[in-house]
Amino acid sequence: MLGVVEGRPQGIERFEPVIRPPGDVVVADPRVVARRVVESMAFRAPQLGLSPYVQSATGDGVVNVPIWMWVADPGENTTGPLTKQATLDGVTIVATGTVDRIEWTMGAGDKVTCKGGGTPFTRAYAEGKSLKEIPPSPTCGHKYRKTSRCENTGKFQVTATAYWNVHWTGGGMQGNIPLNFSRSIPLGVTDLRPVLVAPEGGTATAQTTPRPCQ
Repeated sequence: MLGVVEGRPQGIERFEPVIRPPGDVVVADPRVVARRVVESMAFRAPQLGLSPYVQSATGDGVVNVPIWMWVADPGENTTGPLTKQATLDGVTIVATGTVDRIEWTMGAGDKVTCKGGGTPFTRAYAEGKSLKEIPPSPTCGHKYRKTSRCENTGKFQVTATAYWNVHWTGGGMQGNIPLNFSRSIPLGVTDLRPVLVAPEGGTATAQTTPRPCQ
């Protein structure tokens, strides 16, 4: 697999040789040229969308309430496909990158794998509904089972990693170069405190003692 270090793909490539017709002359190694072409392609980590940022003024999620996750800036650079053709050192390479999957690490020990960029959440999905009636995302979602109160920052660090495969052809050869790009944002997750109604019409908020952090 390849990662990205200072904007350049790093790792091991997989190549499949193609029989070259007699008489073809290759000026440069197509694998080297392909790497240079892929390095020049404008891939970037996606901006992240999380439903609490639409639902809540504080941006907090709520335990057991569906979280919707999506790519906030979908396009050829973030979700693909992205194609580039270039001729270097006498070799013409055509490279096309496609996103295989997006893996979301939720910060509480859970990981969610989504095949696409997810479905954006809008206020229309919450209108007239209580929190427990918020529907789950049809494409990419999660429910937290605990709050983020005991985290060092009081928030979970949510990271989305887009895994790409770049297929290239040229110079009588072809190959695949895997890449990945990540972005993280913090997300607070809280619990709802129940409100009790007193018999005489007043209100009293239930007092609960937070569990100690381990």
